[in-house]
Amino acid sequence: MLRLFSWLISCAILIMLTSCSDFDREFTVQSAKATIDVSADGTALVSESFDILVKEGENYGGVYVDIPQRFTDVAGSHWRDFDLITARWNGRDEHYFKENNVPGYAIYIGKWHCRNCPADLPAGPGKVEIAYRLGRLVRHEGDRQILSLPAYMGHVHDQGAKKAVTLTIPSGGMLRLSHRDPPAYEITQSAPNEILVSIAAGKGDRVLPDIEIEYPEGTFLGGTSDKLVRWWLSDHFLAFISILGPLIAGGFAVSRLASGRRLPAASKAIDTEMLGSISPALAAYLFRNWKADAAKAAFMASVAHLAVKRKFRISGLGEDAEASDLSAKQARGKRKITGARWYSLPAATRFVFERIEKEQPVVDRRRILYASYGVEGELHKTVLAEYQKIRGKDRWISRAVLSILVLGVAVAYFAGLLIFSAAICGLLLVSLAAVGVLREPERISSPMDFRQVLGMCLGLPGLMIISVCYIVTTEVLSEQLPYLVAILLDIAGILVVAAMLRVPTPKQRQIRDSVLSLDRYLRGGTDGPAMSVECYEHYLPFAVALDAEHYWTERFNFWQESEKMDAYAPDWRINS
Repeated sequence: MLRLFSWLISCAILIMLTSCSDFDREFTVQSAKATIDVSADGTALVSESFDILVKEGENYGGVYVDIPQRFTDVAGSHWRDFDLITARWNGRDEHYFKENNVPGYAIYIGKWHCRNCPADLPAGPGKVEIAYRLGRLVRHEGDRQILSLPAYMGHVHDQGAKKAVTLTIPSGGMLRLSHRDPPAYEITQSAPNEILVSIAAGKGDRVLPDIEIEYPEGTFLGGTSDKLVRWWLSDHFLAFISILGPLIAGGFAVSRLASGRRLPAASKAIDTEMLGSISPALAAYLFRNWKADAAKAAFMASVAHLAVKRKFRISGLGEDAEASDLSAKQARGKRKITGARWYSLPAATRFVFERIEKEQPVVDRRRILYASYGVEGELHKTVLAEYQKIRGKDRWISRAVLSILVLGVAVAYFAGLLIFSAAICGLLLVSLAAVGVLREPERISSPMDFRQVLGMCLGLPGLMIISVCYIVTTEVLSEQLPYLVAILLDIAGILVVAAMLRVPTPKQRQIRDSVLSLDRYLRGGTDGPAMSVECYEHYLPFAVALDAEHYWTERFNFWQESEKMDAYAPDWRINS
């Protein structure tokens, strides 16, 4: 638990550092220029440089260059191919890494962030240089090929500094001019295969029309079949995995709920084999739908079970009963046969025996009432473990949760929402932990050391505050909103699938139906096994569990009278 708290706090610190950094206060892009060399295969080699002023000595340590990969045409939204070649700072190769985003990659260029290394860039002017290859620039319109390029190309922190772009293109093209008035940028064709674009400084979020050049069919090489397949996959991959997670969750939940409805109608016959596999304590909990008052009935049913199994003698079946002649624990351990019989008893029955055994005897008699004090939590846990064992390991739920989790992480990673999603999950985990503590405070009643207390009192509230701050201060782009909804649906799907653990399996439903059928049999409402002394003793603990001991004993007494038997005097009852 302590390691989990440490990991959560480390993630929170990372979120805090990322969210608190003010790039516009630390860096200013003074000017930029780009050189674009378009090849006959429809790709372009792009070299860009940004003159940057580092205004503060303490800074983030690097800048992000956003690559314009996403474009839209009549067929929908697509992504251009991208291949990074070099990343430099002041003419030297610099550390870099790529972060995914919906509009395109964000390339971090700057210092490596580690625990014991300085991450600040020196104050003053500097130059960021980046070279990359951009593909999928040509589209078809009838018998023409249209070369389309983003006007501004790469941005640094969405700062709209003035920029000069030089394009080298194949000959034979005709420039399509923008119909905006005034024009968004100045564009001149200095040579048949060279175009100069001058973009004035402005807002970083301004919309600049693409540079479009029209060519005759056949100027650029057509896409090969493997490229077409790869482009189709890249266009639909993120959307596909976005809907796959909720579909898995919904399909799994529907199939589980439907399987429960397809069960055959409950049989009125007594399934002796199934009832023999459960403890009377479990029958008490199932009969009362796991309510708190089931613990009392489960305890007394286990007492009756121990009595008819001759583990001790009792004076009655009520709370004021006394137990005596307990079988010695040493004898159970020494003899293999006796030990095997002992461990063949259900865990709840053994637990009740050990509670009674711990009571101080008075003239070889132990009060059942004293032993029942404070057993509710441990008895419930023991019976629940028996019930879960009947269910077994549900590997399909684990697989479904893991699949949805992997898909959700993949969507967050490729959509550039990984830290944002982690903040949402942190907020959700803290909320669920708080609700769990309020509902079951006994879970934290065990003593904790100082570090655990510190983690509970400071770590969790701190994680919640940082998560809320990051969520509130981080802007989600309009292109990211559909994927954020998909991530939230994945989180909801994980909770729904995990909630299926509370839905009884077919076997658990059959066991509960058998308990209800047994209740009707004990009360004389249906037929069942023929009455005998052995039958009476066998089902007596279940009668106590189902609050039917009075009816069951009346039926047994009536059977005795009809058979003209001697008075029933079992050796497990204390007569005086």
